[in-house]
Amino acid sequence: MKNKKLRLFALMICVIMCAVTVLTSCAGGSKEYKITVKDAMGTPYGSGIVVQLMKNGEKAGMQACNESGEALITLPAGEYGVKLAFTDSEAAYHYNEELTVSAKEPELEVIMAKKVTGEAEALTAKGEEHDAYAISEGCTYVELEGERSYLLYTPKTAGNYKFSVIEGDASIGYYGAPHFVQENNLSETVDGAFTISISASMIGTGGGGTSVFVLGLDKAESESCVVVIERIGDALKTIEDEPWTIYKKTVELKEYVLPEGYKIGEFDLTAATDAYKFVMNEKDGFYHLDSADGPLVLVRLAEDCDYIACFKTILDRSGVSRYFFKEDGTLEEKVSYSECLLEYIDYVDEKEGVYPLTEDLKHIIQQRGEYVGWWDVESAGYIFKDENNVNISTINPDIAWLLMCCYLEG
Repeated sequence: MKNKKLRLFALMICVIMCAVTVLTSCAGGSKEYKITVKDAMGTPYGSGIVVQLMKNGEKAGMQACNESGEALITLPAGEYGVKLAFTDSEAAYHYNEELTVSAKEPELEVIMAKKVTGEAEALTAKGEEHDAYAISEGCTYVELEGERSYLLYTPKTAGNYKFSVIEGDASIGYYGAPHFVQENNLSETVDGAFTISISASMIGTGGGGTSVFVLGLDKAESESCVVVIERIGDALKTIEDEPWTIYKKTVELKEYVLPEGYKIGEFDLTAATDAYKFVMNEKDGFYHLDSADGPLVLVRLAEDCDYIACFKTILDRSGVSRYFFKEDGTLEEKVSYSECLLEYIDYVDEKEGVYPLTEDLKHIIQQRGEYVGWWDVESAGYIFKDENNVNISTINPDIAWLLMCCYLEG
């Protein structure tokens, strides 16, 4: 009987102790903590981000973010430090690492930005060498060095883009292209931001851009900032987006070889307007001087002339075209002559790089020259200069189109 009472008393003690343990462990209860990881534009980070809740330097719980950038973790109520882990590289992101959640404030938004990664590219600006790093669309954390830091942005999708700076007092500007960095900001900055319309012609067919924009960050007091590149709409339509009309040759071409013992005469571009008479020979399709059987007129297509590069050199640099506008200033037509010239160049004399003057070549020289101002002394494109780079005012504009031409003597 006595042993039975002792066993009953011991059982009661165990029940009481278990109850105390349960009550103690449940006194604070459990809590669901919600951490959302996004960038400054509100775009969530999903795959590759793992949220860790820390207690006394130890990992208390962890959860990968879903597609909405959210991680839900249930733990005993309390205060926890928030740490992020990355499946790719922790060095690739920047965020405030002094963040916590608690039972009173169980929800937290972590604002994160990409860090600049990759090798620096050499850039010459203001006569000095600088390191320039490539960045992409979105939010990028940048550590500022020197008075101005340079970044390179290559668009992958056409659109209207906004460039701005947050989390720092640096100012951002657009400074041209890597091959020629401007000293002054080329953009119109409003409230610390500027926009650029990037057309489809600036985008490479393989997804890589054909245009690289140089961005400059002028440092103030902050040692770092976050650069935001955001697509805010479709690209503004420009004349560059209009289709080209391809000029077609009007004659059949054949290989041209200069006759043996040839001599080439040069045109005097200061001569009177009626100093030269050009006659089209309907049999060969070429222009001759004075009569249909007179000296053959030639065009330098593959060898430079005295005043300007030949058409082959111009084609290698930029192409040959003209824009035609209506009286109200709207575009009427865009004509490309490059394709036609390339066909002619395939048939030039190998030694001198010349081909006889046809109606096609005459038309192209005149159209291109008028368009870019080759013989307009008031134009920035005027090409007739002396050794001191002073305009030669004696050039006759009526025959200046002969600048690429010469003729067979005799």
